[in-house]
Amino acid sequence: MTAVTEPRIKPSEPSLLRSGRVTLWMLGFCLVAAAITLNWPSTPSYDPWSWLIWGREILHGHLTIAGGSSWKPLPVLFTTVFALFGSAQPYLWLIVARAGALMASLMAAKLTARIVLRMVAQGRPVGWLAGLSPWQRAAALTPVVFAAALALFGSGSTPTYPVPMMLGYSEGFTFGLALIAVERAWDGHHRQAFAIGLLPCLDRPELWFLWLPYGLWLIWRERRGWRGWRGWRQVLMVLGGVALMLALWVVPQVLGGRSATGLVSHARHNHSVHSAVNSAFPFWTELSQVIWPLVVERVEAAALLVIAVTAVLLVRARRRLGGWREALAANGPQATAALAGVVGFGWWLGISIETQIGFAGNTRYTIFGVLLVYVAGASGYAWAAIALARLAGRLLAHPPAAALRLGATGVFMALVLLFVPSWFAHRLPSVGSIRVALRYQAQLREGYAGLIKRAGGPAKLLACGSVMTENYEVTMLAWYLDVPIPRIQALPHTLETAEGPNVVVQAGGTSDTPDDLGPSPVQMGFWEEGWLAANGSHYTIRQQYPVTLFTDCSRHSST
Repeated sequence: MTAVTEPRIKPSEPSLLRSGRVTLWMLGFCLVAAAITLNWPSTPSYDPWSWLIWGREILHGHLTIAGGSSWKPLPVLFTTVFALFGSAQPYLWLIVARAGALMASLMAAKLTARIVLRMVAQGRPVGWLAGLSPWQRAAALTPVVFAAALALFGSGSTPTYPVPMMLGYSEGFTFGLALIAVERAWDGHHRQAFAIGLLPCLDRPELWFLWLPYGLWLIWRERRGWRGWRGWRQVLMVLGGVALMLALWVVPQVLGGRSATGLVSHARHNHSVHSAVNSAFPFWTELSQVIWPLVVERVEAAALLVIAVTAVLLVRARRRLGGWREALAANGPQATAALAGVVGFGWWLGISIETQIGFAGNTRYTIFGVLLVYVAGASGYAWAAIALARLAGRLLAHPPAAALRLGATGVFMALVLLFVPSWFAHRLPSVGSIRVALRYQAQLREGYAGLIKRAGGPAKLLACGSVMTENYEVTMLAWYLDVPIPRIQALPHTLETAEGPNVVVQAGGTSDTPDDLGPSPVQMGFWEEGWLAANGSHYTIRQQYPVTLFTDCSRHSST
């Protein structure tokens, strides 16, 4: 990889890529595409059901933040508004969550395209694309298209990313907003970037460590104007944003019955038995076994090479040009790609450190790093293609046109990505596997809703007494019964001391895992043949695959 460190003319790029209007068009496309995906089996999952319940409770004037997932202001802002639409609330949130996940990948592709286009334009006159024929222009832009496609499809097909985002988790939406803020900052619209950056901070606290220093930098940047209104306007904007963020995180939790420190305490204790936090060395387990496999190794290697080579170029350019500012100006696209890689890998390290101190370390949290690593790695492949094209122009006695060289080397590097060392399609989730996972979740939801209706509706079931279901379906059942989450019991930790609940909704496994039931047949047998039999009671059983409903309204449970 080589770089032209002293361009004759400042690189340019089409205003189309810099326009915020294009981002709005992209967002509109994502919303339409997300709405179309509702034709697939569609349902929220555990955390999104919590946000839907809290949004409905806020609309009705009461809020109980207990049980369920961690409190997150951003999705609840949407679900509160969507609660106005009654039973359509879950579908409206799914559209937003799915659109945001697609937008995150599109933004990664857009940022990659802008970086690579500037690499191609280094040392070329302003408006150089306009002087080419359509075929030459297409050939010259081959590295740009290749890199953008890699960032788009690579990040969008990250293992464990499509299914959770289709189930309504918020990280894709959040990190899409974060990349929009990054682009606005890159284009010099710092107030817009700070304002947009507030939104993702309402979902992922880790982003505070980027957003707050950025706000302090904005205040320092306007320090000369502190004596006038312009400088103080900047100060008030930053301080007001921080106050608003803290208020939206803390106040609802206090009003909802959870302590102000509930964010930390709940997140540290809300993880599955499969989390890396339960390993002997959570940091390394999370980084090496959970995070690193999310991106194909050849992209990670390219991102690391971009960081290393750019560091060498910047050091050399500083010595030759006399300062870091000049060195960065001479190697701007390379430095931008390297910065994306540094922040991406740094994000992974941060998530691994969180896991070491007791947080869940879910793969959803790592997606921001995945997006940025793909930006850096895809830019690295395109940079190599551009370098090969320039090298070919110097070595061949009668080289073809520069645009055709770029086209040929862009295709060559695409083949290198695909087949060196080998084809990697087996690493990517298939459309079929995604549909199977979504169908099962939708069948669970249909089973819960159908059995509640067959039993006489929410009021009749609640009148029976205590209600229990499988742990990960507690929030869905609470939404359908229209009760606070604590009203629904999760599975008991000690079966032998558990009194049989009046209503049990048993979530069944798939055809491949028929014994994966909650509560298990052993638990149900204990209640039916033990406690209930001893008290002269029995369950009435109703089934709708893959859910079974057990009801006993003849007595009152003390649980």
